[in-house]
Amino acid sequence: MKTKAFLFLTITFISYSYAQVGINTTTPTNTLDVNGSTRIRGLSNTENKIVVANDLGVLGLITPEEIFSPKALLNTSTSSAEQRLTVYEGKCFVPTDNASSCTVSVNHYSSCAGFNRSVDTQIIVGQGINTGNGQFLGTWSARYIDNKGYIGGATAAEQVAPDFPRISYPSTNVANYLGSGSFNGQCNTDLVATVNQTTGDVKIESVKRSMFAHLVYLISVSRSRSL
Repeated sequence: MKTKAFLFLTITFISYSYAQVGINTTTPTNTLDVNGSTRIRGLSNTENKIVVANDLGVLGLITPEEIFSPKALLNTSTSSAEQRLTVYEGKCFVPTDNASSCTVSVNHYSSCAGFNRSVDTQIIVGQGINTGNGQFLGTWSARYIDNKGYIGGATAAEQVAPDFPRISYPSTNVANYLGSGSFNGQCNTDLVATVNQTTGDVKIESVKRSMFAHLVYLISVSRSRSL
């Protein structure tokens, strides 16, 4: 009798090991469904670090500084040909939510003479607004906010025209920075935003021509809605 009972329990355990398990619920909807709070003693910490999973799905802890620390990218070449480098690529806005948006903040400068002061630029991707009636236009585009040419509201000495960003030049979603140096042609760089209207993804690129280097620090990516 004991043998039969043990066998029954073993079969039951095996069948449940391949099924969904619920804690405080009789109708689990995932492999493990916990109806209540969860405690993992191995992840306890006094510094309120953030729980993350590695490529194997193993949980661990990292500090917020490790997530949001600036990421340096160097777009470099001795050629005068156009060269692109992706600064950020990922989710930005929710296509079904007109109020959704994101801001990608970078700090950058180049090897061009006249463009050697570090510049803070914010690339804001959001819904366009009809200035005539205040209605949303139904499309997302990038706008640029930066302080190039100004320090504390005053014009920087080395930032003379045309060494300032020409917003939306030469096309929409592009900010162009023109330096006074010349390496086999006029020195210039663009910050280009590619906006996917369907998925809500964006790609921010450094596009360099006739310069040896464009150094970009990705400072942060902030969103108005959780994705």
